[in-house]
Amino acid sequence: MKFVQIKNIIQSLTAVMTLVLVSACGTYNPIPIDKVNFHQRSQTKNVGKLTVTASVLSPKESKQIFGRPLAKKGIQPVWLEIINNEDTPFALIVMAIDPKYFSSMETAYINRVSDTDKNKHMEEDYRNLAIDMLINPGETKSGFVYTNLGLGTKVVPVVLFGPKQVRTVVFYISVPGIKADHMRVNFDDLYQPEDFIKFDKEENFRAKLSDFQCCARNEKDTKDGDPLNLVLIGKPDLIFGALARAGWDETEAVTLSTGLKMAKAFFKGDMYLNAPISPQYVFGRAQDIALQKGRDSVNERNHMRLWLAPWIFRDKSVWIGQISRDIGIRMTTGVWSLTTHAVDPEVDDARDYMIMDVMSVQGLAKLGMVNGVGAATPEEPREIILGDPYWTDGRRAVILFPEEPVAMDNIKFFIWDFRSKETKEIIERVQNESTSKSD
Repeated sequence: MKFVQIKNIIQSLTAVMTLVLVSACGTYNPIPIDKVNFHQRSQTKNVGKLTVTASVLSPKESKQIFGRPLAKKGIQPVWLEIINNEDTPFALIVMAIDPKYFSSMETAYINRVSDTDKNKHMEEDYRNLAIDMLINPGETKSGFVYTNLGLGTKVVPVVLFGPKQVRTVVFYISVPGIKADHMRVNFDDLYQPEDFIKFDKEENFRAKLSDFQCCARNEKDTKDGDPLNLVLIGKPDLIFGALARAGWDETEAVTLSTGLKMAKAFFKGDMYLNAPISPQYVFGRAQDIALQKGRDSVNERNHMRLWLAPWIFRDKSVWIGQISRDIGIRMTTGVWSLTTHAVDPEVDDARDYMIMDVMSVQGLAKLGMVNGVGAATPEEPREIILGDPYWTDGRRAVILFPEEPVAMDNIKFFIWDFRSKETKEIIERVQNESTSKSD
């Protein structure tokens, strides 16, 4: 019996070693960095006398420069150039770009081949391509940070630490690799200038939000979809910059290809950060933008659909939408793929999650709640298009995004439809006292 057990152990070890060797097979054929035109998507920003330029490599570009398919291992190099015209040194805080970044040697090890000499060459190349974190006065440093793979729009926060000072810039860089759902929309053609309604008074704007339809609809406009429980106000780059910082990803368009990717992720239990979201309709059209925040697998995610509304509130654009939480996969004959996500029926939880999420990245300037969805209880729930039940207190979260970061204790409120009269009175009193002191 012992002999059989030892034999089985040896066979298992042999199989493991074979898999390791097979995965290490491949070639290492890098090409010079100046032969790859990744700078076309680079962005440059100044902070003080520091000039920072950033670019993010596509899977194809990283394979060319690094001679290995880094993207298949979940690695994405971010290129930085930092010019220090200050009179003090600065150090790059790499963890701000990606807390789970890869070191140069780790990247080389993960992508090693079966040739020892090539592996040594790879290690040296990857070290030389990595950026030096210390930038002395008058110096220019450039190189790569090895981050985790992200497609669509990648957020690159660059934090530079100097003696008693910190300099920060944030880049939002488009990375080739997916066809995001929102790319099909020409936002300039959605409305004519005369279509927009402008609101300067809060009460008039509140009335519009309260009177607007409760829910998204199906394409034929015969059924209610998800409740419209979210209103976002602000300049588009500020809104979607804050959401990107909070970890929200663009979604791919619904196609046969993305349906197959969805099925593959489901059966393997993998994440699919850009998984498509089915269309629902407001203003006679499918959502303009769909975003999701993935969790442990494709089965679990928070997702939202957003529509640009023909409204302007104090010179800022207004988006109305819905947010909900997917908690699993279920079978249905209502769609061609025969599967759909099961939706958490307590939709207010996802709405409140969004408030906390935006708060966490200091992206919330002013918050309010407004009636308009219509209340439903667990005992008498309503249903969305494919039959999922839901209940809600019937209110929409109204979120105003700031020009500059706002700490939680400086958030202001629309004094609208709070859950209780006492809460409304207390918040109104505190806000008025704060305004008096500032005057």
